[in-house]
Amino acid sequence: MQLDVTPEAAEFARANGGQIWVWAAYPRLCCAGSPAWMHAATAAPDGLTGFMQLPAALTPDGLTVHFRGAGGQHPDVLEIALKGRHRPQVAAYWDGCLMAMT
Repeated sequence: MQLDVTPEAAEFARANGGQIWVWAAYPRLCCAGSPAWMHAATAAPDGLTGFMQLPAALTPDGLTVHFRGAGGQHPDVLEIALKGRHRPQVAAYWDGCLMAMT
């Protein structure tokens, strides 16, 4: 897996503890067969386990990235960017998509 973190997202994460948590999750209330959506945060999500810490060689200096894929799978490229101007937050993309393309 290749990790691509934008400079803005890296700076935001460093200012908020230096960790990024990324996971794919299926919607709670939806029809069968819907894809998993990508989520990201600078704090560990409540009630989720099974994260793996990405190797330091993949991550920008000063960051720790934790990843939990959908069904044990991972993207070719995990992209992390910053979204929002008034309330900025990290966002994750699975091979450029908001959905986990498993």
